[in-house]
This record gives sequence, C-alpha cells and structure tokens, in this order.
Amino acid sequence: MIKINVDRYYSTILLLILLFAFVSRVFLLHKPVTYIFDEVYHAATAKLMARNDPRAFEWWNPPPEPDTAVDWLHPPLAKYTQAFFIYTLGENAFSWRFSSALFGTAIIWLTALLAKELFENKALSLLAALLAAFDGLLLVMSRIAMNDIHVAFFILLTLLFYFKHLKLIKYGRRQYQFSKWLLLTGVAGGLATATKWSGVFALLITGLIEAVILSKFYLTKKNFQKNVGVAMLNLAKIAASLVVVPAFIYLLSYAQMFWQGKDLTHLIEMHNQTWRYQINLEATHPAQSKPWQWFLNLKPVWIAVERQASDKEGNIYAVGNPLLFWLGAATILWTLGDLLVKKGKTKGGLPLLYLLAVYLAVWLPWQFSPRIMFFYHYTPAVPLLCIILAYWLWQMWIEKKRPLVKKISLVAVVLIAVNFAIWYPHWTNIAVSPDFADSVYFIIKSWKN
Repeated sequence: MIKINVDRYYSTILLLILLFAFVSRVFLLHKPVTYIFDEVYHAATAKLMARNDPRAFEWWNPPPEPDTAVDWLHPPLAKYTQAFFIYTLGENAFSWRFSSALFGTAIIWLTALLAKELFENKALSLLAALLAAFDGLLLVMSRIAMNDIHVAFFILLTLLFYFKHLKLIKYGRRQYQFSKWLLLTGVAGGLATATKWSGVFALLITGLIEAVILSKFYLTKKNFQKNVGVAMLNLAKIAASLVVVPAFIYLLSYAQMFWQGKDLTHLIEMHNQTWRYQINLEATHPAQSKPWQWFLNLKPVWIAVERQASDKEGNIYAVGNPLLFWLGAATILWTLGDLLVKKGKTKGGLPLLYLLAVYLAVWLPWQFSPRIMFFYHYTPAVPLLCIILAYWLWQMWIEKKRPLVKKISLVAVVLIAVNFAIWYPHWTNIAVSPDFADSVYFIIKSWKN
C-alpha cells in the first residue's frame, strides 16, 4: 500500500513476508518441551510412525506413553511429516512441531498465489499474504503438532488449482474443456482428505461448481442429444479427477500400515471404529464452540500454560488477531450485502464470488457436525478471509475521490500489525504480568477458558 514498483520487487517482498512468517513460527518453537494440548495424540503417534511401530494404526492398545493415546481417528498424512522430522532431528518438541511451522509458512505463500491468481494484482497478493502472516490462529496452529495447519495448506492448494481450471473454462473456451488443473485439483484434494476428513469440503465445493458448469454447457443446449456423448465423457473425467484420484491417494496414505502387514479389512474396521467414535462422542470441553463464534473470534482454545516467574505466566491461546478477524467479518457481510443489492453481481466479479463460496464451504459444514467442535476448525477459512479483507482494503486504497477512505485502509493495516505485536506473547508462551493479560488478552470474558 506504499508507492513502490511492486512488479519489479514482488518476489523480494514476498520472500521477506515469508521470512517474517517463518521466524515468528520457529521462535521458541521448542517451548514448552512437553506435549501440549492434542500433541498427546498426534505427536505421540508420530513417534510410533518414526519407529515403524504397528501400534500407530491400532485402536486397542494401551497408551504408548503416560497420559497419551494413539491417534487412529485421523488419516496419517500430517503425522508422516511430523514423523519425518522426529526421525531426522530426534524425539523433541522442536522436531515434532517443525512440520507445522513449515506448512504454516507455506500457507502464507499459497495465500499470495491464490490472491494473485484470483485478482491478477500483485500488490493485493502481497497485502493478503501480509495479513495472513499477522494472524494469531494461523500462527498458533503453525506451532503445534496437530493436523489442522496441514489440511488448511492442502485445501488452499486444492482451491488454487481449481480456480486455474475455472479460469480456463470461463475465459478461454466456449465449450467445456477438461484440463490438467482439474486433475491436480483432485490430487490436492486427496492429500487434504488424507490429512483430515474435513479436507473433503474442498472437493465437495469444487464438484458442485463443476456440476453446475457442466449442466450449463450441455443441459441448456437445444441440441443436447448431439452432445450427450461428449457430456458423458467429460462427466467421467470429472468423476475420475474429483472422486477416483482422491480416493486412490487417500488409500495410498496408509501405505506404511499395509507395509507392516495389515490388510484392507483392518483399514475398513479402523474406519468403522472411527465413525462410531465420532458420532457417539458425548464428551464436553470448556473450549468447545460453535461456527458462529469462530466468525466473531469469541471462543479461543487454551493450548498451554507455563509459569515462568513468580509474578508472570506464559500462555498459548489459539485466538485470531482481533482487529483482523472483526474487519474480515465486516468485509464478509459487506460482500454478501453487495451481492444481494446487485443481484449476484459485484465489482470483484467471478474471483470474489468464488472466494466467498469456498470461504463459506470450508467452515459452515461444521455446523452439522455431531461431535464437539473447536475454534481451530476455522483454520482453513482464515487465509480466504484475509484475501477478502485484502481485496476491500485495496479497493479503499485506490479510491481517488475520497482521500479519507484511502487513509483508513492504511491505518487498518498498521493497526493489524500493532495487534500482532501486542498479542504475540499470548500466542507463543512469552510470559506477561497477570494484570496485563487480564486487561488486554482477557478483556472479553469468553476469551478466557
């Protein structure tokens, strides 16, 4: 949002943003040195995978370590990456969290790429990446050995590939054209689903859009009968890309289990056990929340606490950057209102419509989940929220008739950065006084679990 030659220095500026994101994620990554929150499941299981221990895929064993349990409830892909660094760097807190730090940094990169692909604007792309780098939920989930930051990465990759395919159809062809980008969409969607079942949300929304597009190209034609063969062929290609390929990748993600001698029957029974556990779970948790609370940043998750001095305490709270979240929520509502007033048309065109659709698709389905939910389930939606916010801030910045609007956009970005600096200790276990925490971090009652 400053007058510089963005085209010339785009790569350099993006690299600096990524460097900032990486450093903020690895700083004091090894603290606490013990398991925090759900690392008692994920990291403990990744250790077993690093040792090629069959218990990683068995649900009937006692805890592998005191106060832990095997995570057989989620697909294994994220735990493989954690296991790789445990195997290469040793069994310590830094190694089992380092995978999340890398994927969390890569999310900032994908945010920039997706924004640039959507709006063909490098300055907007950098702004979106910067906003994502300033967020607290993305930061915290990049500093803990869980699978949420990994699935967010693969969901974002799925959406990036699919929009490349969508642009080809919308802008480049009069007839429906199958492309390599749709196949890559299926690959990325398969990797997302092999990380966490919620990764399927990205495949569902892309499949729905494809169905609408295919019907538009063929079902509305007067000469439908002449095109039915082509339509069926394209439908088969879409099904192969968005169903068969992801299913194969999902199955392949259990390669270590098969290598250990277990068969498909074991895999089916493990999924049966998982499904029964998820739908019958009646447990409650002080940090559980509803999707509408995620939108408003009202119910964070208390990850860890560590008393570091007689009068100070370090906490890790998975909570979003307040100003970023609230401004982002306002731009979501503004976008929806703009669409209603203009009857589905908006200045942002297809890119903004696509962005809003996928933003809603990756978190609203949680509303129908039979089990308890947590704020970190909102993680995949945050990069999309940052792009939408960046779009409207950029529209304000290029406003020529109202200079005050231009200044407000700059002030908003500066204040989001200031918020990041103020809240960074609360996200990274840096000790502060209880009085400061109560007056800033817990000023809203629901922020303290």
